[in-house]
Amino acid sequence: MVRSGNARWGELFEHADVMSEGRARSETSGQFWYGTTSLILPAYDCDVPLLAAIAARDMHVRLRAIRVACREASLRAPARLGRLACEVEVKPDPRGVRIDVDVQAPLIEWSARTKAAP
Repeated sequence: MVRSGNARWGELFEHADVMSEGRARSETSGQFWYGTTSLILPAYDCDVPLLAAIAARDMHVRLRAIRVACREASLRAPARLGRLACEVEVKPDPRGVRIDVDVQAPLIEWSARTKAAP
């Protein structure tokens, strides 16, 4: 693990190209959301493989990417999301540093029959 300057990463995330997709699926234990968010952080004349290696090992960068993915999943899911499980992959890309975050979460369905009686 490494720790790098937070301000510079914040600037890269502000200018990131973000794409998300996902869908709900029915399983025997209920409804689940499965999705992926891909972020391309611009490299701005940096050494892309080095920047990707740092991003892969910096917990704050990974957490920032997970927060973006959680926000994107919450906007697209048909119901509130329960506890999220995420996998993060960081790699160099011709346009910069690519961060892919896979998200899985149960859907919390609010209805009259699931609410507790007073």
